[in-house]
Amino acid sequence: MPGLLKGGIRLNPRTQPDLERLKAEMKAHAREIGIDLVGVAPAEPFLRERELLEERAVRGHGPSPYEHPVIAERVYPEQWLPGVKAIIACGISYYHPDAPLPPNDQRALRGWLSRYCRGRDYHQILKARIEQLAAWLESRAPGHRHLAYVDTGPPLERAVAERAGIGKFGKHTNLITREYGTWVFLGELLTTLPLPPDEPQPPACGSCTLCIDACPTQALTEWRLDANRCLSYITQMKGIIPPEHREAMGNRLFGCDDCQDVCPYNRRARSSPHPEFAPSPELGWGEPDLLKLMAMTKGDFRRWFLPTAAGWRGKTTIQRNALIALGNSGDPSALPALAEALQSVSAVLRAHAAWALGRLARLSPAVREDARAALTRHAARETDPAVLLEVNAALESLGADE
Repeated sequence: MPGLLKGGIRLNPRTQPDLERLKAEMKAHAREIGIDLVGVAPAEPFLRERELLEERAVRGHGPSPYEHPVIAERVYPEQWLPGVKAIIACGISYYHPDAPLPPNDQRALRGWLSRYCRGRDYHQILKARIEQLAAWLESRAPGHRHLAYVDTGPPLERAVAERAGIGKFGKHTNLITREYGTWVFLGELLTTLPLPPDEPQPPACGSCTLCIDACPTQALTEWRLDANRCLSYITQMKGIIPPEHREAMGNRLFGCDDCQDVCPYNRRARSSPHPEFAPSPELGWGEPDLLKLMAMTKGDFRRWFLPTAAGWRGKTTIQRNALIALGNSGDPSALPALAEALQSVSAVLRAHAAWALGRLARLSPAVREDARAALTRHAARETDPAVLLEVNAALESLGADE
């Protein structure tokens, strides 16, 4: 929920130089409390963004399940905080270089987590710092109201940040910042204090199309993202993953950084000064052991994933994606875990275990007969139609008799 701070009296009128000085002091204080990037945007309606959102909806490319669903409520800041005069865009860096895996784990079957969910969940961390900033503003300019958001509610975070001058949209639709590339978490603080706005940054990208070329599912065109095809969204969706996206998932467990990994602006991005976002050793420094994930208990899940931004979708989602990764691995040692997952109480896990057995057997012919036998035995007792469809499709892919 957004944080709301109210004061009891009105601020005496200030001159423009006073507000400029207050803004400079606010930015310095923000850096002191661990906010790396701060800019001020005018609280005017986001009319250009409304046109883009409506165009995207017509194309069937959004909104994604994780966005505020009503476009009209996303583009008028006055609806978020009546009397709003400025929006303070805040960003913190989260990039930490990949840590080397322990030598004795080199042969482990490993999954992959996006960099944004390898450390602690940024929502609470950034929200707390923005609310600290709001409290500081209240102490310096009492009588004004402030409203904080981090990845929740209607604000268009990247549009706010671009308008506030802390970054610029890239063709991959991520915000590009000078200091930290695209590796930033964003939040905003609405205020009735009339802080003067900052200047936007010059355009980015030019003729570069590396991100578009690198997208595994062709979800990107210039400045546009089809959320229905984006692997970052797909790894987080509920239920059964559409078959056409499973091979492209590779060993991804949550998120996809391909378009960011190739972005030239990220080649010179500074590492994050925040140890909270460093990869967790309990999650294999961002590359968890897939067999351990298939064996994890609810207690393990709470310890390993709930402190991260990947925990909100639950244990079944992580294990479903781990099954796809095991199938895509082509490693014969994945067979026992996949066969065991056919006995899961979760129909979602059984369905993906069936697909993964078929995929593994096609990649590794040595396990073909064992995989076919496991699928055939399970077909005789499966009652869920969706799972049975996956079992039969896997058997058909292996050339088994109907």
